[in-house]
Amino acid sequence: MNNGRGPANLDDTNGPQQWYESLPFVTKNWFTAAVLGTVLANFGVVPLEKIYYSYEFVKEDFEIWRLFTNFFFMGSFELGTLIQIYLLYQYSMNYESNSGFNTGGGGGTADYIFMLLFGMMGLLVTGTLFSLGPFYGSQLVNYVMYIWCKRDPTAQVSLWGFPIQAMYLPFALLILQVFMGNPYILTLQGYAIGHVYYFLAEVLPKVNATVVLHTPQFLISQFGVGEYVQPRPANGMGAVAGGGRGRPAAAANNTGGHNWGGGGQALGR
Repeated sequence: MNNGRGPANLDDTNGPQQWYESLPFVTKNWFTAAVLGTVLANFGVVPLEKIYYSYEFVKEDFEIWRLFTNFFFMGSFELGTLIQIYLLYQYSMNYESNSGFNTGGGGGTADYIFMLLFGMMGLLVTGTLFSLGPFYGSQLVNYVMYIWCKRDPTAQVSLWGFPIQAMYLPFALLILQVFMGNPYILTLQGYAIGHVYYFLAEVLPKVNATVVLHTPQFLISQFGVGEYVQPRPANGMGAVAGGGRGRPAAAANNTGGHNWGGGGQALGR
């Protein structure tokens, strides 16, 4: 599935390195973490027992890293896992390459990171309440895909060769999940948290001028307002430390034995 937007594809660059460097900031880091986490866990370099989410381990043993590492394991080595990683790359890139929902950072990198943190928290809370499993990587991908479809509802995508508008994509994928006999509750979880974010970030402020979501100032201070501009190498000597600051501030005024679950469900394939 591809809508033809965002940075150049691998075929349009001079090689894998140039393609990788062309990825937007958040997408590059999330994609890298997901690939490394999945590969290292499958080869046993990083034990699954150390990275899955457990409310008890976080609360009683203060193993805080589990709040994050569970999102970077996409499943065992199988086709469904590969599809999940591709969907992560595709829809994260689509969302980040265009102005996202503005929650204080002009729709740029700071807002996108805040959006991901909101989704991660929502997935963990609902996953704990309803015992939905120890890994939430695929749900986070569904979350971002749903929000992108809300952000660009008329964008054209291709599902198994059939062109459809982005607004219908979440429903089409859900129907495919049911038709193929795959668990769909995790897909619904991602959609539900995505809809909550969309409602709070876009609908509520327009309906009654109530602003609930605010990107933390430390993220805006770090990444600036608007699109993050990654530092360019100076005279071929490597990138200079520090972050670019993107568009001017005026843009902000646009106001033991565990059930591992289904970490790598196929979406629409």
